[in-house]
Amino acid sequence: MMMTILEYARKMLMKDNELLDLAKEEGFAAALIDVDQIPIEPSFRAYCEENLCGKYGANYSCPPDCGTVEELREKLMRENRALIVQTVWSVESYDDIPAVEYAKKSHNNAVLRLADKMRKLGYEGFCSGYNGCPICDPCKLKDGLPCAHPEKQISCMSAYCIDVAKLAKRCGLEFAWTQGKLYLYGMVAFHEA
Repeated sequence: MMMTILEYARKMLMKDNELLDLAKEEGFAAALIDVDQIPIEPSFRAYCEENLCGKYGANYSCPPDCGTVEELREKLMRENRALIVQTVWSVESYDDIPAVEYAKKSHNNAVLRLADKMRKLGYEGFCSGYNGCPICDPCKLKDGLPCAHPEKQISCMSAYCIDVAKLAKRCGLEFAWTQGKLYLYGMVAFHEA
C-alpha cells in the first residue's frame, strides 16, 4: 500500500521531532538542514594551517590527517541531512583556558553521545564538533599509532571549512563573539539506514 504525501509528511515531521528531542536531551539547541545547504568556504582551511589550537598535524581528526577540503566535502555530500547543534557556555573571558577547554570537551562528548543515540535509532553518518576529537588524550598520532576509535572520530567543523556563522543564521541559531559567552556548534550528518 502506497503512502500518501500527507502521511509521508507526518512521518518525516515525527522523525524530525524525535531528532530534535534527542538533541535537547543532550543540552543542545538544534535545527535540521539538508547538507547541500551547509555553507562551505575552502579558504577557511588556512585557519587550520595557522595551528592556533595546536592540533594541526597532531590529531587524526584535524588537517592534514583528516583529509583534504574536497575529500571532506565529498564525505559530507554522501549524507542527505544534518542535525546542527549548539551549546552556549558562560565564561568570564576567552582567555580562561581551563573553562574554554572544559566547554569544548563537554560539547564534543555530548555530540558523540547524540550520534551514538542516533545510530541506535537507525541514522547512519558521522559527527563533527569543535576543536578536534577529544576521545584519546593525547591522540595516538603523536606516538605514530593508528587511530584507536576511527568509527567515533570527531573532526572540527573548521576542518570541513564550514562557515558556522552563515550556518547558524540559516538554522535560526544565535552566533556571536560576546564577552562572557562561548557559542559552540557541532553537527551529525546522516542518512537513514
